Amino acid sequence: MTRSFSLSYRDSVLVFHLYDGVDIDPALAFLGSHFHQSPELSSQPLASIDVFPLPSIPQQRSGEKIYVRKSASDFFTIPALRELDLSGKESVFCERTSTQFEFDRHASRISVHVGAEGQRDLIELVRDLVLKDQENRGALVLHSTAAVRDGRAVLIAGLKGAGKSTILLELVEHCGYRILSGDKTLVRQNSEGAIVVTGWPDYPHLGYATIAKYEELPAIAGIADDYPPPADHAFSPKGKFAVDPQRFRERFPSAEAAAEATVEGILFPSIGPGECTVFTPVEWPTLDAAREYLISLEESPFSGKYSSWHHYSEPRASRHSVRRDAILNYLVTVPAWRVTGPGDVSDVPWSRVSADV
Repeated sequence: MTRSFSLSYRDSVLVFHLYDGVDIDPALAFLGSHFHQSPELSSQPLASIDVFPLPSIPQQRSGEKIYVRKSASDFFTIPALRELDLSGKESVFCERTSTQFEFDRHASRISVHVGAEGQRDLIELVRDLVLKDQENRGALVLHSTAAVRDGRAVLIAGLKGAGKSTILLELVEHCGYRILSGDKTLVRQNSEGAIVVTGWPDYPHLGYATIAKYEELPAIAGIADDYPPPADHAFSPKGKFAVDPQRFRERFPSAEAAAEATVEGILFPSIGPGECTVFTPVEWPTLDAAREYLISLEESPFSGKYSSWHHYSEPRASRHSVRRDAILNYLVTVPAWRVTGPGDVSDVPWSRVSADV
């Protein structure tokens, strides 16, 4: 064994034991935007993860065809095979990289065999384990980006293609905000009982029209100067580019890994053609209607079609129904606006809008 350490996100802690020949620094660099690494080992981690190099001789694998992750982008998709042995241990073999996970839930232990090409596999394991644990501890996971300034956050919530990333980058580029989260935001009750939001590590996945607006971003996304965008690229959720997360964070200021913030406002974008960007205050017909809409934007890590690629974690969020109600009751009181038009926040009086908060 070469080294051991704890990797934590809030109160979710994993203990890693790395063995000779293993290099997971790229995965740790990615997770470092929101996770904390410590040499002190937790005595009661969510899981102890033993990481080994890939075997020198590839092994033949069989099993049920599954996905560790299934995305509209092939870049993010991780096809795999799953097996269950006679002792009840579950193994998952990633077909493209030969990464292998072996889950022993009763011993709270996971063995990983991974090579240089399997960093995203390991990242997905960590994110899946911890996000499920956070929900089991009472956090609400929203499909939302988040920008933070002076300890107060704006959530930009909506379905895929609504314009969440576009509005996020506008707030950061022109309004003095920092990126707190790029795709999912966790809403939780902290140790003092306050409702706060925290960010989550994710890969920037941006449309050409958004990328082209910002100096240096096309080069970071690997787009050539002579790239001919499709005629229908504007406001399209298709044809997005995976952007290097490290260089993206260097280009756009981000919050510290441990940052948490109260919520000063919620934006619901639906951007599209128009002469200017318009912020329209949301007037909910009832508080129940507001709650239902927010619940529709929840992104539980247990509910997706491919969420059960392993069975190490079991859903226990129902134990925290009181805390969940407190979170929703808080969010429905936060000022909210619908955002329409092209999404150029630099062209609207954002200071007047935010002054109402």
